[in-house]
Amino acid sequence: MSKKTNRFSQSANRLTARMAKEIVCEAYGFPHAVLISPVRGGALHARARQVAMYLAHVVGQLTLNEVAEHFNRDRSTVSHACINIEDSRDSPIIDLQIEYMEKRLRERLRKAVQQGLFKQALSVVEHKARDVGVEPDLTLSGNCANTGDHRMKAVGALRR
Repeated sequence: MSKKTNRFSQSANRLTARMAKEIVCEAYGFPHAVLISPVRGGALHARARQVAMYLAHVVGQLTLNEVAEHFNRDRSTVSHACINIEDSRDSPIIDLQIEYMEKRLRERLRKAVQQGLFKQALSVVEHKARDVGVEPDLTLSGNCANTGDHRMKAVGALRR
């Protein structure tokens, strides 16, 4: 039995989860259906879903149960995804990618608050923000060529 909280309305939760999914879909170039599909899909699809769940939980402040509900997954799957993404942030490239998506989600949440889309005040959590410039057209892709390595790599220039 899942515990419901009244921190945010259902529509606010739904909007937050949708924003996280949209940002990840834009970054990876995947359709929205990939992230909510009942099947796991390829490794890069699963990784994108994990990133979206992580963003919804960490930046969007949704509980693990709320994230699980919006991604059609089990709570333990969301927990595993968050742990997995947090562990992968040891890589500087992956950390930059996640940081970029976190920043985009925070910006969208702020705009939604300003437009009055949330009935309750939503505080946007600031992460250990560093002043690292990332090209706005940064796209992500898989690096799977004959090595079985499914980690992401940045395609595009990084400014220092």
